[in-house]
Amino acid sequence: MKVCEVYLRCGRPVAARRGPTVSACKFWYDPRSMLNLFSGGVSLTPVGRPAGPWGLAGGARRASIWVAAAAAVVVGGCGGGAPGHSGPEPVPDAVEAPTVHDPRRAEVVGVAAEGDATLRAIVLLDPHDEIDVPLPEEQPVMDQIGRQFMPGFILVRAGQTINFTNSEDELHTVHVKNSAGESLFNVASMNGSSYTHTFEVGDDFTVVCNTHTEMFADIMVVETPYAVVADREGAFTMADVVPGLYTATVILGTDRRQREVEIVAGRNEIDLTDI
Repeated sequence: MKVCEVYLRCGRPVAARRGPTVSACKFWYDPRSMLNLFSGGVSLTPVGRPAGPWGLAGGARRASIWVAAAAAVVVGGCGGGAPGHSGPEPVPDAVEAPTVHDPRRAEVVGVAAEGDATLRAIVLLDPHDEIDVPLPEEQPVMDQIGRQFMPGFILVRAGQTINFTNSEDELHTVHVKNSAGESLFNVASMNGSSYTHTFEVGDDFTVVCNTHTEMFADIMVVETPYAVVADREGAFTMADVVPGLYTATVILGTDRRQREVEIVAGRNEIDLTDI
């Protein structure tokens, strides 16, 4: 799996960075493959519960702004030096997810609310029955390069580990706080360093560098087994879904809507534009 990068953080445009061209990638989770919103920083394979005691609702609302922020892009590499100033790059459309390989599983092809160049809908499927969906095997990476966190937004499932690295010749810190403003950890980061942390609880986390205050990023940890960021037209696909009853949640900006859906083996086409 790969890690993705987004062009918008918490509703604030991010200047275009220097470096090689990146290619668009889907933001989805699946038992076999994983995490882009978009394969480079945010990709989804099983992910977290739409709402809960940890208050995912607020985080998810912000996340849909991130992923507008969110339809992340595959990070092929980053150029050195200070970030460019050519303005925010447009968010690429999500690519189509892989087809279903297990005939006992389902493929969900649907449409949610339309987004725009900077805002995309997030779709969550929360099962009514307990199901066992393994955590993704590949480990997402948040790098520090050009005085930026790359990617600027990562979405993971509770229980996943993120690797924090530094690819430039500057001393940074990785300071992560939860939604209550409590410090989770604060470590120094130098060129070539690596620090891993497992996020056990669903919540919204902010990442800052104490040395360079212009550096910040966001991490969203969820507990629902399936989630995806729709493309600009609201289209989305989820593969290898366990059949059953689900609560479908669509989050677009601060708007959050839900509806019950039944998923059966094979291809499922659902319209969530009317909720």
